[in-house]
Amino acid sequence: MSGRELSRALGPEEVLFTELARRTCGGTLIISFIKVLIPMSIEQLKSGFAWIHTIYPLLQARVETGEQLCWRCDVPFESIPFEIRRLDKPFDFEHEFNRRGELGLDVSKCTYTITFYINSDDKVEWVSLVSSHAALDGRSIMTLFYVLDLYFKSDDSFRLEEQPLYDPVESYFNSPKHFANKESSQFKNNLFKWPVEEPAFAAEREGHAIYRAFPVEEITELAILGKRHKVRPTALFCAAAIQAAQILPNHKDWISILLPMDVRDLCGSQIGISAIGAFSAATTLEIMPDIDIEDTWQLAQYLQFELDRQAEAGESCKFLFPQNYKLNDIIDFVQEYENNKPVFPEGICISNVGSMKALNTEMKYFEIVSGIPLQTHGAHPISILTYSTMRNSVFVFSYCDPLTKRDNILNFAERFINTLKKLELSDM
Repeated sequence: MSGRELSRALGPEEVLFTELARRTCGGTLIISFIKVLIPMSIEQLKSGFAWIHTIYPLLQARVETGEQLCWRCDVPFESIPFEIRRLDKPFDFEHEFNRRGELGLDVSKCTYTITFYINSDDKVEWVSLVSSHAALDGRSIMTLFYVLDLYFKSDDSFRLEEQPLYDPVESYFNSPKHFANKESSQFKNNLFKWPVEEPAFAAEREGHAIYRAFPVEEITELAILGKRHKVRPTALFCAAAIQAAQILPNHKDWISILLPMDVRDLCGSQIGISAIGAFSAATTLEIMPDIDIEDTWQLAQYLQFELDRQAEAGESCKFLFPQNYKLNDIIDFVQEYENNKPVFPEGICISNVGSMKALNTEMKYFEIVSGIPLQTHGAHPISILTYSTMRNSVFVFSYCDPLTKRDNILNFAERFINTLKKLELSDM
């Protein structure tokens, strides 16, 4: 620890993620898996984590309760929960996702936990990180391992200054257009709610995930094809998801896509490139029954038009609660997610984190294989997370059992991947 005593009140998005995790058995925790490309000793890798822990206040944070929820950044690295597990068979991603999710995280004590997976030579081959979404978003996890990679690649002269405790992301936005309208039509909202397959209270739910690798070369080809059709990858992934959703037994013709978006670029230079935190907002794409969804490129072009229109109007960044939120309002809102509701409050969630290439480096020591929110909050029938590293492209389909059944997600994932592959073949 550096001796700095940092603290501040949580912003409304941070409170939302914290309360969802607490009240829905993990809800918004992010479970990440990182391949160690050059196996290291436990002591060597642990020393790197101990160093990076001193750089970022939110790694040192815990949530303190009171009239407000506050970050108190006083947790030493020695207090971070840590475990070592021996690999006696190939790494089972889905099993470990379930196991780590069941262990949970007590945000009143820390914002992350670490597990090292060691081989027969006692070298670390895999790392998993369970973290609070209120403290670390997907891009932040990428940043952490990018910085850690620099630490191991560099000599003793490498230094990174201690980072500030940034303000809540909402504080960087002033216009009302960036905050959700409380007077939205309940009738219209109900049209986009999907029925769950089997209702269950939060304590009865389990978060699961299905991992699918996609060759980087094929993603690159799709991006080139997309440029010809004037479509960017996010719109294309949304189109593929909408088409794949037709295979689900609870499919509806009214489809809402929720898109979490990294909004640091909209904050100018106020948030540094090495920052970590929860710097995301959301936008929504709505598909009505009168929209033709059979032609993938045509649908993607429609979605791209909607995304561009929202961006031009400054409406592509939305927060659910105002800056001057009342804690009880958020708690009341979250309590609804604990119940055995017959419908999902929102539609399919698609998070395109992007590419590690944007960090302008090829990582030598680490390959970020996945980082998936634990879906026990029951907000969406399916969440799709996608991103690329220098060596790997990933699609992870996460869901909540029994609200959504595994066989249906497997069918959805297969149809989603096949839709993308068919686009390549049709252009040959």
